[in-house]
Amino acid sequence: MRLHRVRLRDFRGVHDREVVLAEHGVTVLQGDNEVGKTSTVAALDLLFDAADSSRRADIRHAQPAGVDAGPEVEAEVSTGPYRFVYRKRWLRRPSTELDLLEPTRQQLTGAEAHARVTAILDETMDRVLWRALRVEQHTAVGQADLGGQDALTRALDRAASGPTGPGTGAGRPDPAADDGLVARAVDELRRYRTPSGRATGELRAAEVRRAEAEAEHERCRAALEAVERDVVARDRLDAELAGVRARRRAHGDEVAALEDRWAALQSRLREVDAARGRAVLARERATSARERREARDALVAAVDADAATAAETAAALAVHEAEHVAARDVRDARRAADAAARAEATAARRAADAATRAVGAARDRAELADLAERLRRVADAEAGLAAAERVLAGASVDHDALAELEDLARDLLRAEAARDAAAARVELSAPGALTLVVDGEELTLAPGETRTLPVAGSRALSVPGVLDVRVRPGLDEAGRDDAVRERARELAEACEDLGVADLEAARAARRAADDAARRAGEHRSALARELVGHADAAALRAAHDAVRDRLEGLDAAGAGDDDLAALRAAADAARTAAEDAAVRADEADAACRAAEDAVRDADTRAAVLAERAADARHAHARRVEELRAARADEPDEALGEAETARRDRARDAEREHEALAAALADDDPDTVEARVVNARGVAERLAGEVARLEREHAETTGRLQAAGHQGWHDQLAAAEAELDAAGREHDAVTRRAAAARRLHDALTRHRDRVRRSYVAPFRAQVERLARIVFGPSLSLEIDEELRITHRTLDGTTVAFGALSSGAQEQLGLCARLACAALVDPADGVPVVIDDALGHTDPERLARLGAVFTAATAAAGAAQVVVLTCTPERYHGIGAATVVPLAPSRRPAERGAPVRDEALRPADDLPAAAPGTVLDLPRAPRAG
Repeated sequence: MRLHRVRLRDFRGVHDREVVLAEHGVTVLQGDNEVGKTSTVAALDLLFDAADSSRRADIRHAQPAGVDAGPEVEAEVSTGPYRFVYRKRWLRRPSTELDLLEPTRQQLTGAEAHARVTAILDETMDRVLWRALRVEQHTAVGQADLGGQDALTRALDRAASGPTGPGTGAGRPDPAADDGLVARAVDELRRYRTPSGRATGELRAAEVRRAEAEAEHERCRAALEAVERDVVARDRLDAELAGVRARRRAHGDEVAALEDRWAALQSRLREVDAARGRAVLARERATSARERREARDALVAAVDADAATAAETAAALAVHEAEHVAARDVRDARRAADAAARAEATAARRAADAATRAVGAARDRAELADLAERLRRVADAEAGLAAAERVLAGASVDHDALAELEDLARDLLRAEAARDAAAARVELSAPGALTLVVDGEELTLAPGETRTLPVAGSRALSVPGVLDVRVRPGLDEAGRDDAVRERARELAEACEDLGVADLEAARAARRAADDAARRAGEHRSALARELVGHADAAALRAAHDAVRDRLEGLDAAGAGDDDLAALRAAADAARTAAEDAAVRADEADAACRAAEDAVRDADTRAAVLAERAADARHAHARRVEELRAARADEPDEALGEAETARRDRARDAEREHEALAAALADDDPDTVEARVVNARGVAERLAGEVARLEREHAETTGRLQAAGHQGWHDQLAAAEAELDAAGREHDAVTRRAAAARRLHDALTRHRDRVRRSYVAPFRAQVERLARIVFGPSLSLEIDEELRITHRTLDGTTVAFGALSSGAQEQLGLCARLACAALVDPADGVPVVIDDALGHTDPERLARLGAVFTAATAAAGAAQVVVLTCTPERYHGIGAATVVPLAPSRRPAERGAPVRDEALRPADDLPAAAPGTVLDLPRAPRAG
């Protein structure tokens, strides 16, 4: 199959684009991301496989976003003897059109066109090979599934057989015929077995029939056995039911005797319970009488205690009254002493305040003088700082600029040194005095003097009136001289940008700026020292004015007294005296407060004692009244007599209860009750067992009656006959399935033996291409499925799976190209590579370009289509045809539709002969 051109309209992000492909060799479709490279291959899959009525997900995704149009694909294809133009549109106004150009002209539409193209492709194209030789963008290159490909198998068979003739492979079986025979054997085997080995078709039907016959036979046999078990069970139930009924009658007599005995014991139990109730009631009444007597004794004791408490509180209150009067006298005396101490402290404090104000005035006068001097120094520092900053503002050369000039000067010196070291030299020797003109300057040589001139650039030597000589250096020396001039120009431009004449002037300007910066720093430090404690000079001046304003309010006498030491001594003495007076006043105040607290405590205690005395008197009166009322209701002697009488009656009731309980215990009522309860349970159990046995007997009888109408003996005989027939049929089908399996296995072994002979020519072709990349020491091991298993390089063998990602993709690409080179052009399909080789280094990329060229060099070579957004990876392909792809937008967005049909040979790419290594930059990996 060959692709001649592909056109997309409204397909994903492509509005309208037609791509024309070279029929042979490599075509590189290059463009940025999202330009529609991968969409071209995806569109071919939809064109060949999907009907125009399909609305599957990949077709819906192909519809352009925000556009009410259906995706449309058109392709011109050659395959076998056919050449046709095939066009299809989905979703919006779906249509299918086929224009068959060769071998006969024909036009078809709709489902008929789709069916015709499908038939042509099935007839002429190996669809599996079309998938195997494709490298999609989202998958690694890796191994290709080439085993069993019909087109490749025919090509390898031709290569393995060699030229036809005597002694050659002329008698070798046709691999296609072998495959057809194996296919028919597989078809025959599939009549009986699925690919996974499960039974199907006739074998499955025979197995199902035998299984159903076995199930029916088992069902009838089980039913007949169940009938026999029911007959035995009914006989057993008859015997068990008779026995249980007899036991139930005997147990009924025993239950009646126990019930009578238990009824007699229950009346005696009630008598014992009544006696116990009378004894408990008598004991409760005796306890109540004792508690009333004890309460009366406690009330008498409480009356006596209240009388004693009232007498004690009255005595304590009388004693406290005398102490209270004495405390009030002490308090009055201490109040007078406190007032005198406070007056003395106030006078001393006023004297101390006057002395402190005098000291403050003297200190303010000293501070005013200091602030005036600091203001003067601040003004000097600000003037110096302003001058230094003016110098800094005019400086154009900073340290970075100077460093850059220094670097440029060093570069110039190195360039001059390199030029002079590598330059040719001209030696001039004069036998006598001689005057020359060198580059426009006169040069006089004394007799016998020798002068050496370096030839870094073109130099002109002239002997006036005699000889003109021009010496030119070689290309390398001219380049070094240009480098010197370039470095000198860069240095001059940098100096000019900075406004200085040369490097020395820049250094002088930098030194002047550094000196100004130093002076500015010194002035800033002076300002910082003088302005300590103030935000700025204005704050310092405000502090000076505030001190001056404070001093203006002093009288003349105070203003003239500046003996600060004497003033401070007098102030200290006044403060000491004031502090002593304050201490004495505080002591007097503390003593006064203590006396006040004592008086308040005495008042509180007197109130508490008075309240306690009143409470005691009230409590005593209340208790006396309570005792009088209680004795009026019931005298003390009556309480004692009632307690004695009730205690005696309680003892008589308890003795009566104990006698009745002892007489009842001799008859053991608990045991009789337990036996009665157990006998009742046994009677209930026997009744339940009789009911269960009667129910089971009825159910068994019902089943036997129903089974009598089923005819299980006849059904079992019919099931045995069907099982025998199904078994014979299953055995026959199983024998045919086994024969089909043996035939299939034998033919498969024969085909595999033939395929093993195909490995050698395929390996030779892959090694031929791979040695261009890896070198002549490479050898490969390939299995019967034509997969690379091991690579040997420089004597080291490594499994394919252990190779690096780059080596795997390089070998995988060589295998695909080898397959394309081996397959007959009539059977071949295009090799499509979508942005691969992301793991390949630059050197091997250059060698892979030679692999592409070698694989497609023959006449009628395979068609290879490469899609890439990094064209640098494929610059090494010498015979590539490059198709640049630009974004294709709708006319409203960007001009007219794009047609990328200008095929151009890769004249601007370097040609890569086999074995040539190009020094290309490393290609970035595909994201």
